[in-house]
Amino acid sequence: MSLSLIDTFKIFINTLVRIIPLGLYAGSAMSGVVFQDFRGVLLFCGFLGNELISLGYRMILHGVVNPQCALTYSTEGSPFVLPSPISQTVGFFVGFFFMEMYFNDTFSPMKFFFLGAMLLVTIYSRINVGCKTLLDAIYCALVGLLMGIVYYNLIKDYYKADYLEEEITGANSEINNFFSIN
Repeated sequence: MSLSLIDTFKIFINTLVRIIPLGLYAGSAMSGVVFQDFRGVLLFCGFLGNELISLGYRMILHGVVNPQCALTYSTEGSPFVLPSPISQTVGFFVGFFFMEMYFNDTFSPMKFFFLGAMLLVTIYSRINVGCKTLLDAIYCALVGLLMGIVYYNLIKDYYKADYLEEEITGANSEINNFFSIN
């Protein structure tokens, strides 16, 4: 049995999409820890919040794990699935950076189309492997987009490269004191 070029390309895309959440989590955490960029810490906290909300949602509704959505399998053959669907995690990331472009009033076509394409490829991949239906994948992506938009609006005053050198506003003085290093 030989694989065609199209099948090989699908396998590559599906594998890449499967590891995207790990790359996003690791990248934001390393940005915060290694490069000491507070924005990476904030983004990582947002990813954790997204996962915790999805975990609560799954626990309340007694969600069933689809083995096709597994990130990996244990030696016993049981699937390991992250609480947040991959399309929701990518949607969160895309929504977050769309709002960042909006509030900074800097539209970057390259970033916009790359993030949009990443979201569309993720939706396609989840449907292709049998993890989600079209409506499920779109729903998860929209939930992620909404969560990313809301989260950015909550932290927009702190998502700055020079946050520690800048006083934000008088109304946020209690929050500023909480996040200060003094």
